[in-house]
Amino acid sequence: MLQRLFLSLTLFAAVSFAGEMPFPQVEKGKVSLKVKDSPYILEQGVVLSNTDTLDVEAGVTVLMGEYAKLMLRGPVMISGTEASPVVFRSADSSESWNGLHFVSSSKPFEVKNLVVENAFRNTVFRTRGTFENVHFVNNYYGLWVDESPEVFLLKCEFVRNRFALSVRGGKVLSADTKISGNVYGLYLEAGGSFDGDKSLIKDNLEADTRNESDELSGAGKRVSRSVWQRIETGF
Repeated sequence: MLQRLFLSLTLFAAVSFAGEMPFPQVEKGKVSLKVKDSPYILEQGVVLSNTDTLDVEAGVTVLMGEYAKLMLRGPVMISGTEASPVVFRSADSSESWNGLHFVSSSKPFEVKNLVVENAFRNTVFRTRGTFENVHFVNNYYGLWVDESPEVFLLKCEFVRNRFALSVRGGKVLSADTKISGNVYGLYLEAGGSFDGDKSLIKDNLEADTRNESDELSGAGKRVSRSVWQRIETGF
C-alpha cells in the first residue's frame, strides 16, 4: 500500500514538472511568453541584451528557482489584465529568488497587471517606465529605484515586504498606490524623491516613511552603496 502511494506521488510530481515549460531562449531578438504554454519555470539567471524584447501575455505564470533572476536591458512589455494578471513567484514558497531588474536604456518599460512575489530584490536602475496595477507581495525589497529619472506607480500595491519601496536617486511619481502591511514603507535616500499621496503609506509595522536627508542633516554626506544595506537592516 505504501509502495503504491509512493509511486502515485512520484508520478504526480513527474507530471507536474513535465507541465512546466522551460523559460524560452531569445529568438530573433525577442522572448515571448504565451499563456498557452504557461506555467514556465526559470531556474537560473537570464540577462536580456538591450536589443532583446521581453513580451509577456496576460495570464502567464513564471515559477522562479532559488537562483533565478531576470535582468532586462531591452524593451519590456508585460501585459496582464485585472482578470488575468501575469505572475512571477518562487517555485518553492519556502525559498526566495533574485528578482526582476529593469535596466533598459533603449525604451521605457511598460508593466501592467503583474504580481511579483517572494523575490529578494526587484530593481529599476537608471531607466524610466511605468508600473500599473502591480502587486509587490512578500519580497525582501519590494522595489528599489536607483538613479532613475522617472518611475510611475499607478494603482500599485506593496504588502508584506520587508522594505516596500526604496528610492536611492531619481524620482518616483505615484498615483493611487498603497503601501501598507510591510515592515518598512517608504525610504528616501538623499537625492531621491517621491511625488504622491503619502496618506496611502500607512499601517507599516516599523515605519511608514524614513528620510535619509532628515537623519543625516548637517552631516554633509551621502550614504555609500557599501553601507546602504547595513543601514536599512539596522532600522
